[in-house]
Amino acid sequence: MICGQGPGAARVVDGTTSPSKRLAFAWRVPGRPPTEPPPDGKGDSLLIVESLLIRLSDGAVLSSAKGQYWRTGDAMANHIDEDVVWSPNSRLAIEAQDSKWSTDIVRLYAIGTDDKALVLDLQKIIEPAVRARVRQLGKNDRFYTFSVEDGPSVDDGGLVRVPVLMQVPKQVEHCCLNFEVTLQVSQKNGALSAGNVSVRRSRTKS
Repeated sequence: MICGQGPGAARVVDGTTSPSKRLAFAWRVPGRPPTEPPPDGKGDSLLIVESLLIRLSDGAVLSSAKGQYWRTGDAMANHIDEDVVWSPNSRLAIEAQDSKWSTDIVRLYAIGTDDKALVLDLQKIIEPAVRARVRQLGKNDRFYTFSVEDGPSVDDGGLVRVPVLMQVPKQVEHCCLNFEVTLQVSQKNGALSAGNVSVRRSRTKS
């Protein structure tokens, strides 16, 4: 699905539509149609891919932030994936964008009754907390990459659960540590914050 026409139009990311079917995530490159891939980044032609939260009924952009994921149908970003999970009431969403070995973007969106969106950078909260836990285990966290695993969730009350994998890329033995992070997101004075951040070790998968 494409919202808008011509250069700067947005292309909806498959699988990101809210349970209410009102909202979805999309990507765009300013000044470039979504039927064409972004420039290769050489020279002065580099344009930034934007990740958008949009209202499907009219294509209104509720939030715009730097992104990595794009897909035209025939081509897509190399080793970049995007996943979105919604609360049952479609008022909260977690967006994650992954590269080959790590998760590079984790954001939480809170959408008000007026469709005003607030955004909280969960990456800046979760990753440092997990890396601190890795150091507590006597490991050098600089060797480990941070990845959000399948199965994050957020409920209507703002309780967030995120499974995290810390791994040493290309290492076969003793390469992985698994954690489950929980936190409570709340809103006060027009801003989002996270409290009760908990990081616990979960069963190692490999």
